[in-house]
Amino acid sequence: MSIFDENEAQYLAIRDAAEVAAGPLSSLRLRARGYLDLYHQSNGACVFALVAANGALWASWYLICAKLAAMVFACTDPTVRMSPATRYRQFAAYVTVLKDINKLVMVETYVLVHTIQQLGAEFAIAKGIPEDLVRDYERAMRSDPSPALLRDLYHRHFLWEQERVVSTKLDEGFAAFTWPFMSQLCQRPWVWFGYFRPGKSMNFRNFTDQAERVEKGLIAYDRAVAMGLDRIAKLSAARIKIYPGRAAFRAHQAPGIAETPSIGQGR
Repeated sequence: MSIFDENEAQYLAIRDAAEVAAGPLSSLRLRARGYLDLYHQSNGACVFALVAANGALWASWYLICAKLAAMVFACTDPTVRMSPATRYRQFAAYVTVLKDINKLVMVETYVLVHTIQQLGAEFAIAKGIPEDLVRDYERAMRSDPSPALLRDLYHRHFLWEQERVVSTKLDEGFAAFTWPFMSQLCQRPWVWFGYFRPGKSMNFRNFTDQAERVEKGLIAYDRAVAMGLDRIAKLSAARIKIYPGRAAFRAHQAPGIAETPSIGQGR
């Protein structure tokens, strides 16, 4: 087998491991664990994964509350001639879109980190990951990056995922959501990550506005840095340990993935 074939086989193994780590579509708390592991595996360079872990933890309870509310509103909303079952099905389909986005972003973040670490920058670039993101992640995982570089990496990673996956799927999800009352509520989610101070939630005006999502994402990053990234990682791990989600499902890495050394040393 040629080196190219060996690298391609290892890349496919990384993608398989990413799918396993991301778990079932419904398992947001399992993905929170996966994101947190990625933060550590990147030697603290991928702060995107740490913030995303807290996003998944928030969504794991927020979507349950939204589901209960949707059940009530499906039966009581007098503003549209649509059966309660149809209303709720539309809401459930929208939630599935959110979980699908969450899983896709987790998979690609896993692939980004492990491909750079195990197969190198050139291979990662050849697989379509933006060159500037690859080069700077490689540098950040090998050294002690400056706060400015970490924030810039987070910003560019966030934008890449928005443009590659999130925006299109969200727009399509809302286009199929023709129950006006609930659709409008879902456009204005109340976001509160575990490290936010009381009374400091992020309240959206228009969730399908990419610029607003990026703005809120940077707010979440800056608040994480202000509290301390290592502290947040420990608090997040404790929250996941208290209630890990679908305990019957365990994410195991594909053969050979766990044994491959990471770039640099953990910080």
